[in-house]
Amino acid sequence: MEGTAYIDLYFGDQSHFGLTPNVPYVWQTKENSILLHSVKGKYLNVIGLMTFKNKFYFEGHETTFNSDKMISFMNHFADQTFKKTIVILNKSPIHKSKKFLAKIEEWNEKDFWIYFLQPYSQELNLIENYSGE
Repeated sequence: MEGTAYIDLYFGDQSHFGLTPNVPYVWQTKENSILLHSVKGKYLNVIGLMTFKNKFYFEGHETTFNSDKMISFMNHFADQTFKKTIVILNKSPIHKSKKFLAKIEEWNEKDFWIYFLQPYSQELNLIENYSGE
């Protein structure tokens, strides 16, 4: 069947963004001062999966992102897949935790597969290099 993919291939990663502005100063007039509101120490944590065709699945959290949240994210995603799905991840500690690794066999039974990149090979992870073009 032309145009039909036999598998879905996703690349995954997570990141966090500090909610504390790092702008040391801003131009302003004395009459119209600008206030930069911040929440010191808080982060927005984001986990995402992306295909070559820029199909994107993600979640954001304002709490610490750990193996339990990673497993929950992958469970939700796996429940939405209907054909063989492969997810490529780096070897970050939350991907290699005992809890996460213990789930892989269960996901494989659902035709949902996890593969890991070699260390220091970020250039092979599409989501790491995404520029929006």
